[in-house]
Amino acid sequence: MNELITRLTEKAGISADQANKAIDTIKDFVKEKFPMMAGAVDNLFAAEPAAAATATDAVIDSAAPKTSASIMDKISDVIPGETGQKVEDFAKDAAHKAEEVFDSVKEKIGGFFESKKN
Repeated sequence: MNELITRLTEKAGISADQANKAIDTIKDFVKEKFPMMAGAVDNLFAAEPAAAATATDAVIDSAAPKTSASIMDKISDVIPGETGQKVEDFAKDAAHKAEEVFDSVKEKIGGFFESKKN
């Protein structure tokens, strides 16, 4: 979870608190659309038990432990078989598309504020 928050703060330029809210929104959305996966989604996005730092500390503290596998790579561990792999692939694709949309929105908002300065 800390790795995902760190990536969001770095790539999207948002605070750790904003990243947490975005993740919570995504979790709620996925659980609403796929209620049979609610437990798996909760497990997938649960904080890693070995991580003693909070999400905010992980962003601030560059020495925070990092995992080699992304959270998206763990979906098939939570949901076994071909279904898990399909869900994992879907989640990765959705995350990639969401990142593209977010980058586009960030760019447009930045352009808007730049035009207001002039």
